[in-house]
Amino acid sequence: MYLTLTTTAQNNTMRFSTALSALPLLASASAFNTTSSDQKIVVAGDSWGTVLAGGSAFGVSYLERALKGHSCPSNVQNIAVPGTTASEWSTGSYLSTLKKAAEEADHIWITLMGNDALEQMPDCARTGKSSEECGDQLYNDMVDKMGQIVDAVNEANPDAKVVGMGYEMMFGGVGCGAVAAMLFPQCWIGKEKEDSSGVRCFNTQVLRMQGVWDELASTRDFLTSLNILGLTQKADGDETAEIGSPNMDALGPNWAWPDYEGCIHPGILPHGDTKLSAAEMLMEEMYNQYWTTEYKC
Repeated sequence: MYLTLTTTAQNNTMRFSTALSALPLLASASAFNTTSSDQKIVVAGDSWGTVLAGGSAFGVSYLERALKGHSCPSNVQNIAVPGTTASEWSTGSYLSTLKKAAEEADHIWITLMGNDALEQMPDCARTGKSSEECGDQLYNDMVDKMGQIVDAVNEANPDAKVVGMGYEMMFGGVGCGAVAAMLFPQCWIGKEKEDSSGVRCFNTQVLRMQGVWDELASTRDFLTSLNILGLTQKADGDETAEIGSPNMDALGPNWAWPDYEGCIHPGILPHGDTKLSAAEMLMEEMYNQYWTTEYKC
């Protein structure tokens, strides 16, 4: 997998796209080993969905491997598209596709907002606004756009449950600090990229995407907001980090968010005594927080 930064003459925005070499990239996935007790899971959104749930048609995705490891029968349809934004999924053909898939779904896992940040925040910084002002802009826009998306899903299927989570503490790979600095350059004005105050400033704004999920879930009983923040920091031995309470003065560890995964996708190589990759850790934690109770397996 690799990272591509594309700049357009019109708006100088950035978008991440991935080429998945470790797993088959499938925009949609059919069921495998399905039974009458299977619940239908739809995965929608951006490249986190394709990295973690790609290959579902063959039962090889990290999501389905985690479910199978806990004897959970699974029927996953993956409609995630790398590089897409909440703005795109909130209207038009993407929203129509999501609503159609939701009609037969029991659970819809949505992973979005990262590419919106990548498109909006560098331009916002160039207007002279502070990191807090740009963070406010992103937060308000995402509450609106993500609200439209989850409400449309609920309208299409009131019985379906929607689940989402903010992105983990990322950007720890070699050279990835430079990518973080492009996203919120205000945080590093007059500072080195390793400066902890710059990192805290950056994390504070990026983690507001978790706040969007928390805000939406507070008023919608069909929506669950998970919090995996700090998971890979804790796995790396950071004693100040706990799951749900990350070390705000540090980025994610380099083995978990390597440059070969574009700095923003979990690593796929085993780490430490657990012999689990960051991708496997994320899906195991999702099981702990969601599937074990909602899927009841």
